[in-house]
Amino acid sequence: DATTSDVISALHGLTTIKSDFDTAVTVTYSGTNLAACKDDSNTIDITFTQNFGSLPVLIPDGSLLTSTGVFEASITTATSIPGTKEDEFCSNRGVCDTETGVCACTSTDFATSNGANAAGRRGDCGFQTVSQVTSCPGTDGIDCNGKGNCLTDFVCECMQGYTGADCSLLSCPSGKNWFGFPTAANSAHLDLVECSGAGICDTEAGTCECMDGFTGSSCQLMSCPGDPICNGNGVCYTMGDLAELATLNGEATAYTYGKTPNDPATWDYDKIQGCKCDEGFEGYDCSLMSCPYGDDPENNNRQSNEVQMVVCDESTGTDGTFQFKFREIEMSTSLAYSSTVADVKAALDGLSSIAAVNVYHDDSLLDASTAAVCATGGRTFYVEFLRPTGDVPLLVASYTNLEEVVVSEFQKGTKEWIECSGRGLCDHELGLCTCVTGFGASDGQGNSGTYADCGYKMPIVVAAE
Repeated sequence: DATTSDVISALHGLTTIKSDFDTAVTVTYSGTNLAACKDDSNTIDITFTQNFGSLPVLIPDGSLLTSTGVFEASITTATSIPGTKEDEFCSNRGVCDTETGVCACTSTDFATSNGANAAGRRGDCGFQTVSQVTSCPGTDGIDCNGKGNCLTDFVCECMQGYTGADCSLLSCPSGKNWFGFPTAANSAHLDLVECSGAGICDTEAGTCECMDGFTGSSCQLMSCPGDPICNGNGVCYTMGDLAELATLNGEATAYTYGKTPNDPATWDYDKIQGCKCDEGFEGYDCSLMSCPYGDDPENNNRQSNEVQMVVCDESTGTDGTFQFKFREIEMSTSLAYSSTVADVKAALDGLSSIAAVNVYHDDSLLDASTAAVCATGGRTFYVEFLRPTGDVPLLVASYTNLEEVVVSEFQKGTKEWIECSGRGLCDHELGLCTCVTGFGASDGQGNSGTYADCGYKMPIVVAAE
């Protein structure tokens, strides 16, 4: 039984309906009805007088309605006349001071309105004070300050890079809106907005002042952590770039992020950034020093080192060369077909991705000090990985003027490769392991050595009584 006044008062209570300076809506009932709801129905016409443009439909809640007749009580809403008025800053007849939120009208031809081209308190320059406007706004009589075109309704159409009712302001770069509302199912962040919605435009300089955590000319990027960036121990990349730089067991992957155009799930591929840490550093901001890794000396349950078999065939001649790559690190120089196992070991040990290997011939009768690793028809030698341990990826061979160089896994590595060998705590400030009692530096194979990885189990010494 609500009256039109009751409906107006209730709508004024909604924060999304502007009612600060004037009546926000007018409400009428069909016929002679005096109550909002009737057994024989009632049409309620609501006209928005302060919210302009095409507005969304009111969402009704009729859960508390009851019927005294044979029909079920209900309430529905629909748009009868779409709004066509502009909803522009300062009615596009003034310049907004974004620090105070006050409009400065571009001429005395315009003043604050009531939203219906009459004097009012909106502060919007929407009231035309003269009967006829005869020119576009501009300083010293120059229409649009020479930075735009004066249209027939005496509104400025600004050139690219300029904005404001008189084109006196510099516009700022735009980017995908960080905080925009969805426009449809699985559709958001598609509209380009000034400073990407994450900064304030300095209209005097035409540059964005980004809020904390965002960077870029249009605030289009999420900042990487650290001061300096990544604490000087890494490089800042976007999600799309990081995907292409990703490795699995030290080898490059085919991962991508954002390569499929217009995929809603990866809209941020070129916006969110993260640190890729340099070797020896870790953590989201690369502030932590990494500690040595190794094999757990307490787990000796038939564990094995990785052993890879290499067959080198020099049938094509005697001037061939070859080289290996391991975990994306490649030898700086090639090895001659006549290289010995010692030459191969030295070259592999020289890679930053390998600490130590053992290289030996398949034929134990060969003189390891002089026998070449390549031969006509193929010669087999083995590479045993001492550090790193575990199931490591295959060596990648490349060669010139050789028949072939083939690498295969002969024995899978089953040892651990874990921080401080699982027998110590990492001090990330120093990058050093603090071993638990009874464990110390190893040779990478469970014996005493110089690797400070806690991979050596010290013998128990019983003092004589």
